[in-house]
Amino acid sequence: MDIKRIEILRRNAGKAEFQAAIELLRWDAEEAAKITFAVRANEQGEWTHDYHCEEDGTRLTFQWGEPFLHRCSTCGKERRNQLLDGCWTSIAHSQIGQAVYRVALLYALEPDEKRLQFVQSYLMAYADHYETYAIHGNVPYNGPGKLFAQTLDEAHWITDLALAFDMIQEHLPPEELAHIQAGLLEPCARFLIAHKEKQIHNHSVLITSAIAALGLLLHDRTVLAAALEGEYGLHDQLNRGIMEDGLWYEGNVQYHFYAFKSLLHYALIAEGTTWDVWTKKALKAMFDYPLQLVLPNGVMQTLNDAGLGHHIGTYVPYYEIAYDIYGDGKYRSLLNTAYGTAEDDPRIKIAKPTQRDSIYALMFGQDLDGETTELDSLGAEVQRTRSLPASGLTKLVNSAGWHVIVKHSRFGGEHDHMDRLGLSVMHSGIPLLVDPGTTAYGVPAHYGWFKHTYSHNTVSIDGADQPPRDGRLIQMHEESWGAWLETAVDWLAEEYEMKDRIILPAELNPWDSDAYRGAQIRRINILVEDHLLDLVQVTVPEPRVVHWTNHWSGKLQDNDAHDLWSATEDQLSRLDQQWFKEKRKLIADESAFSYQMREGTLEQHVWCSLPTHIYTALTPDNPPSGQRTSNTITASVEKRVIFVQALHYDADLGNRRLGRLEVAELTTDTLQISWNHAESQATYHIHLLDGKVYIEKLI
Repeated sequence: MDIKRIEILRRNAGKAEFQAAIELLRWDAEEAAKITFAVRANEQGEWTHDYHCEEDGTRLTFQWGEPFLHRCSTCGKERRNQLLDGCWTSIAHSQIGQAVYRVALLYALEPDEKRLQFVQSYLMAYADHYETYAIHGNVPYNGPGKLFAQTLDEAHWITDLALAFDMIQEHLPPEELAHIQAGLLEPCARFLIAHKEKQIHNHSVLITSAIAALGLLLHDRTVLAAALEGEYGLHDQLNRGIMEDGLWYEGNVQYHFYAFKSLLHYALIAEGTTWDVWTKKALKAMFDYPLQLVLPNGVMQTLNDAGLGHHIGTYVPYYEIAYDIYGDGKYRSLLNTAYGTAEDDPRIKIAKPTQRDSIYALMFGQDLDGETTELDSLGAEVQRTRSLPASGLTKLVNSAGWHVIVKHSRFGGEHDHMDRLGLSVMHSGIPLLVDPGTTAYGVPAHYGWFKHTYSHNTVSIDGADQPPRDGRLIQMHEESWGAWLETAVDWLAEEYEMKDRIILPAELNPWDSDAYRGAQIRRINILVEDHLLDLVQVTVPEPRVVHWTNHWSGKLQDNDAHDLWSATEDQLSRLDQQWFKEKRKLIADESAFSYQMREGTLEQHVWCSLPTHIYTALTPDNPPSGQRTSNTITASVEKRVIFVQALHYDADLGNRRLGRLEVAELTTDTLQISWNHAESQATYHIHLLDGKVYIEKLI
């Protein structure tokens, strides 16, 4: 580790604001001492995504003293089987790797012979046995592992051990140093090089970063070249995987940081050497981008294969790095907001402050005092309407509390959800209509529900998944009366940006290219003070059934009214119908619906240019133990259909619909849309021109 980093680490250890970090590091070391697991020969770990309850998706737990008893903390069920034992083996070694790194870090701060012995003993034990681990693993779409079930997990584990080795190598006897290099670092580097992925992918970033770190520690330029150079090397990953505005191409902040974290680990080992990477523009762009997607409650938007619960506190350790390296005020603003050390900003309300207790706070932490300008303020950024055409996300925001995100992104590979032009809406921090992301990959709802077009707020043709295609931002405007945007996607061709850079296994190709061939979709969203207008136009070259889906984070009012809804067995989508509970079909002439949200009431008013069938059902939320209320409108279309909905949210009103939506087709290409509410009236002329939409607000 660079001497400068050691100096900052020791300096911060003596400061009051970092005592929580020191205490946590000491606690980690104490917990590490409780690990009774002895490294053995011939071990084989299994895929940790299978270490979840198949009923509710909860990650299972174990005790070191009962390694083969696996419990679900939600339902209480206990399990014993060989697969879970293998998962436990992987988790155990992963935790050992993390423990070894943390104890090594504490040793650098507070030298203690027992800590050094702990790190030495595990590094030596792995060096003794690593060559006995057989190559194995059948994790879908991933290379094999030796100790673990996939190359990715092997790279995770060796990175932690490499960081630990870097911290203590100067304290090792020459014979132990040589044994660890020859028995662990070198063979692991050879294995990872042999199983590098031949695609642009977050796994590839992690694997090549691990190889690069090993190359530095081995002082081996051949290993370094294998990591950094050539097609699909680390440099190629950064050049072709990071989009022009800084987002990793797989399309969400979680996978963005998953790739980024491994790069930062390599950067930590490379710091102060001729291989130092801090000056690379790609790194700073990757820090900058996520700040633009923070929601008003401090949570990060879930998209594609992102899981729940990620917020600014999740990523605040990395912004300790960013602020130390680059010094930007916007990083300081995020840190102060996450830690609760800034003055309250009504524009962003986090659930509770995050402790400043990360190891990166110790290693990179700086004084956070100083005045934050409005330009750098995270609260101001949260309230800015933003268009990000390269990554394909646009957010519309207003002072009334609306926060709207439209996904017009490029296809994101195997972690994509095939949901171009998907819509997510919050109001005053309350989720109304959101992208659910996904759950653990071993939970049935992941592949069965979440990874399909139909679980998103967009269009499905013939109930099938959308084939790969890149969305487009046509235009976005901020007017004196509000903001609006037009986005589009089409299947007039089969090209997309990442097509020749990624691998799409046949099993992950669930779409129907024939159903979409020649189809075009465009979405127009208009956000004004008290309502959101959403217009979707679908054009098909031959007759199709178009499904327009909205999944509400609330409960439909009057769902049990027998004069409105009737139970139905109609097929919704091509998915297994087990995901649709309490399916009902509208039997009355009704176009307005109310939903009781977590707080407040949402009004939905709908219109369609063609006759429709309207359905409601309960479908999996995330986690899958919860439910959303899904609203599906289907229309048999010969050439073109237009759907319109108006949304109005009220934090106080009960089950009362006060608004009215009126739509008139003035000409083939012009709609007059009127929204009348107790508090406001507005009329728009929407000119659906071939090239671009033109909008006039009359009143």
